[in-house]
Amino acid sequence: MNHGSFLCIDAGTSRFKAALLSIDGEIVAKSDKTYAQNAKVHEYTTEDFTGALTDVLHGIKDIQHRTHIDGIGITGHGPTLIPIDRYGRSLFPAVGYLDDRVKKYIQRLSDKKSDKIATTMYIPIVLFFREEHPIIYKNTYKFLQSFDFIAYRLTGNPFASSSTSGITLWNEQSLARAGLDIQKFPEVRYMGAKIGEITANAEKEFGIPAHIPVFAVGADFAAGLIGTNALDTGRSCERAGSSGGINLCWDAPVSDSRLLCYGHFIKNRYNIAGITSTYGKALEWAGSITGIGGGKHVPKRYKPPSLLFLPYLKGERTPLWNPFAEGVLMGLDEKSSQRDILQAVYMGLAFSIRDAIEIIEENGCTFQHPVVTTGGLAANDWFTQLKSDITGKEFAVTQTYDAELLGTSIVIAKALGVYPDIGEAAAKIVRIQKVFKPQKKLHNAYTHLFRLYKGLQGKIAGHFTPY
Repeated sequence: MNHGSFLCIDAGTSRFKAALLSIDGEIVAKSDKTYAQNAKVHEYTTEDFTGALTDVLHGIKDIQHRTHIDGIGITGHGPTLIPIDRYGRSLFPAVGYLDDRVKKYIQRLSDKKSDKIATTMYIPIVLFFREEHPIIYKNTYKFLQSFDFIAYRLTGNPFASSSTSGITLWNEQSLARAGLDIQKFPEVRYMGAKIGEITANAEKEFGIPAHIPVFAVGADFAAGLIGTNALDTGRSCERAGSSGGINLCWDAPVSDSRLLCYGHFIKNRYNIAGITSTYGKALEWAGSITGIGGGKHVPKRYKPPSLLFLPYLKGERTPLWNPFAEGVLMGLDEKSSQRDILQAVYMGLAFSIRDAIEIIEENGCTFQHPVVTTGGLAANDWFTQLKSDITGKEFAVTQTYDAELLGTSIVIAKALGVYPDIGEAAAKIVRIQKVFKPQKKLHNAYTHLFRLYKGLQGKIAGHFTPY
């Protein structure tokens, strides 16, 4: 079979991306668009998604018409849900995981059970609709994730996509406990399964040729694991996007309430994860209040800072599991500058990664390869070096900072039979371009500051309660 290219779509938290990739993982063309964001609520209109899709497809239009598209894969941020009626019309903007209105429902479920995955994902969002918008809940035919809504617009099939059955989007028992109607939740299609084909209507609306197959991928973190080849014991991925965190592939489950652990989509492997909910979001905030950002004004040499920052701007999952957690900036005095604040935020994010790494290692897991970083902030070499110095681990970047797109192309390639399995494809396609090694002197200095960070976290964590 002669292959042209794969169309890979990523509805990220802040940026919507699309790219054409070759079967060898080369990006032939790429386009992206940033959403308008509302700091008070985490909402997207369906036009945000369909309009962004139209715009990014237009951005690669010339290339698109010169190459044959063999398959399409769609990933995106989660958890976000859109209620649609039987005609596919949106009944309310998509509500996302950072929305303050969902916090009390997260807490309600958290008080009842210890399943941290369920209590911080989809069910609290639906409870928000049932309790505060009962007419919309009643009229909802299906609740769709952001990337599943896009797949629905392209194929006409309202499925939910997930990377693995080890991650429970929802099930009959959890929905029943929450008093929710199971009929409003779509059937799940797992990674690599065919969702449908581009319809004639979608061809007219978006310009993508009809009958091209569309495949399930799952959430963007899973695509990122593939695109960084974090698919075997000891391999890891650090996601440096709007939200962030560390994921380690391991050969046994870990039972620690401070972490996430669930079955990997690679057989007999587990994904051990620590999450920082407001990662890039914290830097956006710091840039907005200081008037500087992007790392350009951060010192290129070590300077002992006087500030500590806890990056909990929208509650926190691991290790706190507290939707009411708040950001903390400690150590301000009259000499504190804008640059000091920005550097403290960078440090706080890196400390949150070290925090997760140390908890993972406490459970007997080891990082046996460089931590591969991906996402928009992976383009910031200064920050990547800082994370290496703070954690004491080697960090690396691959041929693209958009590992989610690369991972999506690998899923499509496997689904079309180009490669026998995802692991082999990732091993051949993902290429390390640069490695960052920790500097011992700086690591020792940052270790002292990290202990202060942990002390502050321990003293203040119990004070994060509902207003």
